[in-house]
Amino acid sequence: MTSKIPPMMRAIALTKFCSPSEYNLATLPVPKITKPDELLIRVRAASVNPIDVKMASSIGKMLGGTFPAKLGYDLAGEVVEIGSSVSTFKKGDEVYSRVGAENKGTLAEYCLSTVSTTALKPSSLSFAEAAAIPLAAQTALQALDVGEERISGGLKGKVVYVPAGLSGTGSFAVQLAKNVFGAKSVVTSLSPGKVKLIGELMGEGTPDVIVDYTKQKTVDVTGKREVDFMFDTVGETVKGLGAVRKGGVIVSVSMGPNGTDFKKKNPALPSYIAWILNVVDWVLRTYTGWYGVEYKALVLVGNAKDLERLRGWVEEGKVKPIVGSVVKLSDMEGVRKGCQQIMDGKGGVGKFVVEID
Repeated sequence: MTSKIPPMMRAIALTKFCSPSEYNLATLPVPKITKPDELLIRVRAASVNPIDVKMASSIGKMLGGTFPAKLGYDLAGEVVEIGSSVSTFKKGDEVYSRVGAENKGTLAEYCLSTVSTTALKPSSLSFAEAAAIPLAAQTALQALDVGEERISGGLKGKVVYVPAGLSGTGSFAVQLAKNVFGAKSVVTSLSPGKVKLIGELMGEGTPDVIVDYTKQKTVDVTGKREVDFMFDTVGETVKGLGAVRKGGVIVSVSMGPNGTDFKKKNPALPSYIAWILNVVDWVLRTYTGWYGVEYKALVLVGNAKDLERLRGWVEEGKVKPIVGSVVKLSDMEGVRKGCQQIMDGKGGVGKFVVEID
């Protein structure tokens, strides 16, 4: 652990909205604690999510912003300073967090977080493994929580469909559905090259039914109206609707958020964009409603409670992060390549993690 906090740090910072090929390292001031509930964390590893690369380009242009703009919401590292009201953490604690929008910038040597979005990291995991968890696993957990609440009898004994079961978020959803929520059958979709791989990576958390999406339709494999709950991370809501039973639930993070919910978290979003998002959300809710299926667009709420729940399941062996690749922050070519793969949304396995060397 670094005993003395330097005045400056390395960070990936944008000077304009751009593609990953233009990402570069910058030297910026180390952020300072200004609120009583804040923590300053020496970042040891940070994972990259689709929202990170989208906020750096297309979505970022809609929301606007100031430059230099730092990247990243997920981190694992050590607490090096605490705010005046912090009593649950101390210097030297190893933690993980999905930081709030106001503290975005985990692809850096130091980052601020808050007590409400931070938890002790699972002791059994490396920093790189822990950094893979916060945003993706909390998203999966909150989606499954919706199904648990809104489906009669919860998810235990039910059929759960999670497309793209080896994606960052999908891999957590598959394991949580099977090992934590007690689904009777977990269905996923994969390309042929990943079918064997998922068993090697997940062990007991491996899905029960695998759809080869290059050759098969989900409904032909599951049967019509056999799925109780679908968690859609890849735009499967309409295409997979025929597999979901009447009274079933679809939660999506891929068809666009509810405009009102998204604007609450992103006040800079233009009102006309929020209106368009609300119309799309209404159309999807209405269309799925004709089939007797409830639809909800999920907007993640990062929080320490979920991270504590996840830590417990990790330590019980029920959930493990799937880390597809790891590069060093100093390896900018590797960082750019990994971020571009996330931008393209093809070929990746699990999470892409950057170790802060």
